[in-house]
Amino acid sequence: MPIELQIQVMPEVAAKRQLLTEHVARLIKTTPEEISHVAIIKRSIDARQKSVKVNLKVAVYHNEEYQETKFRLPNYKDVSNSKEVIVIGAGPAGLFAALQLIELGLKPIVLERGK
Repeated sequence: MPIELQIQVMPEVAAKRQLLTEHVARLIKTTPEEISHVAIIKRSIDARQKSVKVNLKVAVYHNEEYQETKFRLPNYKDVSNSKEVIVIGAGPAGLFAALQLIELGLKPIVLERGK
């Protein structure tokens, strides 16, 4: 089970994998050789002060095997010849409704008034 940490580092440390691994190893009081992988879960930049910092949420794999999970896009059906359904609005709800209609085998027509 990976260890999740919330850390704040300089941009130079965040940019180089080796420096990040060494920094994390110091935090959890171990050697960099015992860390098999450091996965960045979330990254943000804090530029409110003169010295810029990078906020990272990392998952540290300490003495365990890291297996990268492959992301696969869903296989959607061809709905070009299906029954048409009108969706009003291209906001979050409208786009989600259009996606659900495709999954149900219907052809969504999304209308947005624009400005």
